[in-house]
Order: sequence, then structure tokens, then C-alpha cells
Amino acid sequence: MMNLYWTSVEFDILDPAAYEDCVGGFVYLFLKAPDVRGAIPRIEAAIEEEGLKISQIEFVSPYDDIPWDSQEEQILYDALAKEAAACEEVVWDEISAYESKDEEGV
Repeated sequence: MMNLYWTSVEFDILDPAAYEDCVGGFVYLFLKAPDVRGAIPRIEAAIEEEGLKISQIEFVSPYDDIPWDSQEEQILYDALAKEAAACEEVVWDEISAYESKDEEGV
């Protein structure tokens, strides 16, 4: 049985020129997998296909009734999760990128 997971991945950008000179960032991804061990290679492949290098997978969790801080976030992430549940692809949220290592959380 496939389960719906979401993950937060921190990454380094291998070609900063392609990302407005940003050097790294993070992104939420949504995907189906049989279990967490099955999800990780798919996460790695999705990140690498974009020319990014994983610096940390912060977590891989089942996506169920996650309470978000705002209704706007709830609608956005529930929609991304629903999209991932309906396809075989890894579904990306918008990438948050930063220009230098000491600019975390921009």
C-alpha cells in the first residue's frame, strides 16, 4: 500500500547562476511511497534532477491532518498533498532560496 508523505529538504545549489546567485535553500516535497525507506531515494532523485545537492533531509512524515498556522497554508499544502496522492510524481512546494550560508530563514 502506498502512503502519502511530506518532507522538508535543505539543499545546496550546484549552479548558483541558475538561481539568481543563491547558494542554497529548502523546500517541502510531497510524494507517495510504501514507507519512509522507499520515499528517501525518490526524494534524492527529485532533488538531483533539479541540479541541487541535499545537505539535509529534515524529516519524512506521513501527511495526514497536519494543522497549519494559517488557513492559507492549510489550503496550499493540502492541495499539494492531494496532487501528490493523485499522481506518481514528487510534487514540489515553492523553493525558498538564500544567497549565503549565514542568511538562513530568509
